[in-house]
Amino acid sequence: MGVRVMGCGCGDCEEMMQPYMDKVLSDEQMREAQEHLEACPPCEKRYHFEESLRRYVRVAVDEPISAELQAKLAGLRSAD
Repeated sequence: MGVRVMGCGCGDCEEMMQPYMDKVLSDEQMREAQEHLEACPPCEKRYHFEESLRRYVRVAVDEPISAELQAKLAGLRSAD
């Protein structure tokens, strides 16, 4: 077989979660990761958390920043 992707100690899961979510693993690794998530409730819960976090970040990035907030942030940068 190949390198185990998520061989639950769940450190492997932690290490491979982002590559799995980014879909940059091999087909075999993607399949193994999916099987692991289906069989491991703590890892599946972590996956859903990461998925929600990514969704939140995408929404936050799309929200416009007011001119007032931009000025405050610029002031903080120049205060260094």
